[in-house]
Amino acid sequence: MAAFRILIRCPVTGDVIDTGIRTSGREVLNTDIYREGKVRCGFCGQLHSLQAAFADVVQDQTLGDSWRPNA
Repeated sequence: MAAFRILIRCPVTGDVIDTGIRTSGREVLNTDIYREGKVRCGFCGQLHSLQAAFADVVQDQTLGDSWRPNA
């Protein structure tokens, strides 16, 4: 199973933030934990939303097949 990284863009600086969160795909962004979730930005220091409108999901090539989602 492929792993995906959740990235968001800092609305202050425009820099892309890797949240450090790995997931099974974009559809998880519509679950409660992500709708309400926030991460502290390393660029501006503010909290930014993990909402699907602000986030992007990209495949994590570094984990390969070794990653498994919690089920």
